Amino acid sequence: MPKKDQTGENFASQWGAEAQRQVDVGQYPKWPHEVMVKILFGGANYVDWTPAPKPNWKVLDVGCFFLNNLLPFVEIGCECHGIDIHENIISVSREVARSRHIPVQLGIGRNQEIHYPSDTFNLVLSIGTIHYESDWNSVNSALKEFARILAPGGLLFITSTGPLHDLFKRAERLGPHKYKITNYDFRNDQQFFFFEKQRVFEEALQNKFFRVAVGRQSEELVQARFDQFFAVCQKAPLS
Repeated sequence: MPKKDQTGENFASQWGAEAQRQVDVGQYPKWPHEVMVKILFGGANYVDWTPAPKPNWKVLDVGCFFLNNLLPFVEIGCECHGIDIHENIISVSREVARSRHIPVQLGIGRNQEIHYPSDTFNLVLSIGTIHYESDWNSVNSALKEFARILAPGGLLFITSTGPLHDLFKRAERLGPHKYKITNYDFRNDQQFFFFEKQRVFEEALQNKFFRVAVGRQSEELVQARFDQFFAVCQKAPLS
């Protein structure tokens, strides 16, 4: 079976339909990523060089979907933005924004094509999006784009699937870092890029950012196993 187009209409329509289904039944993520909140709002308890988010920050969520990861920043008064790959998905984001009264500026974009000027954001979120790239070249292009839109000294919070995650364990390995999803959900037969080891994830980030702190979280939730690499990265400040 040919690999599904991960950038075209078919891929976007699948995601849009799934997003709408989750909203229709009220079973979509409503709260922010737990580790993100701890790392970015926990200060020196977790990463001692990360500044606390401030009300004047501009924040971008890449792959914003249900807007749940922007909620802590909305609460403190940040200017929040979100992008996703297709209008089908953004229309669901708009529906959630209206129903939950979330002030956010939304638009179309993807990891490698973020239509904002350089040095715009104090914080960029990439939560579970980088593994949708197909190879090292596209991963590096995405990380370069994240760095481009960050203001000097700005932060990137990024996550990717770890090898103990059910998604990873059920995938078919096609080659180094290349996997096809099998027997999981509507993403079956789509190709993913998995870093496979935490060290590889860390080195990829260190090649693009001034400072990098990497961690890992694993959870066994009765019927599901989650595993993720995460990192907070800082763009070099002005000298």
